[in-house]
Amino acid sequence: MTAEIRAFFEKYCAAFNQLDGEAVAQLYAVPSGIADDTGYTHWSTFEPICENMVALCGLYRKNGYATASFEPGAFIQQGDHFAVADVQWRIERTGGQEPWRFGTTYNLMRSPRDWRILVCTAYCEKRLKA
Repeated sequence: MTAEIRAFFEKYCAAFNQLDGEAVAQLYAVPSGIADDTGYTHWSTFEPICENMVALCGLYRKNGYATASFEPGAFIQQGDHFAVADVQWRIERTGGQEPWRFGTTYNLMRSPRDWRILVCTAYCEKRLKA
């Protein structure tokens, strides 16, 4: 993983550590999407991305989210404007709860300002209860 992409994920992790769904959403391309065990969700505008990330942060808060950290995995640079990064996440939780560990793959695209997530594939994240 390049230093530039690592800095992007540090920013992404920091937004989650603030449980700031809007800041998380700002790091997604418009349009973008997410794939998980339930299928694929396409977001054609910013509003549903933001709604999803605000709801996710709320769910994390409800389930004792304390802090997240990540370890880079496989990385493929695809020219100057695209990359694929696999990331292993660890979320520490309050109250002596077991941490969550899961992997996510991100298809990234360079925007005029910075890197953005084009597609997020949550391939081994357990479904949380609302």
